[in-house]
Amino acid sequence: QVLNLLTDFASASLIDYKDWSAEDLSAARQRLTIMILHHYLIVAEKDGVVIGMIGAMQEQDPWIASRSRLREMFWWVTPAFRRGRLSVELYLRWETDCERFILDKLVDQVSLSTQPSSSDVDLSKRGWRCVENHWIKE
Repeated sequence: QVLNLLTDFASASLIDYKDWSAEDLSAARQRLTIMILHHYLIVAEKDGVVIGMIGAMQEQDPWIASRSRLREMFWWVTPAFRRGRLSVELYLRWETDCERFILDKLVDQVSLSTQPSSSDVDLSKRGWRCVENHWIKE
């Protein structure tokens, strides 16, 4: 179910992934397994069906070797469930987990992105700082 949501996310993303091959799906499944075992993946479900997810990977800061961050790789909720209770609960759990990771000194920083073309989410009210938007040329 998570892999299916990942392909939905990728198809709707700014990068516009389409036409996944069997090899692509196999590699994505392996990377999801690594994310689950060694990084971070949380899902929201309704009636046993996964309707949303946030996945993140811990990475070393490229400039300061002693610092690390948890960088969100995907944040996707099935459109029918966006701005609903389950979607909000997914985000709030992510935020709580991130705060705990920082307090426990597992990471120094957490980053979260939204798609500027499709999101009006303002996280500054919750203590997040906006740094930049992404520009894509194809």
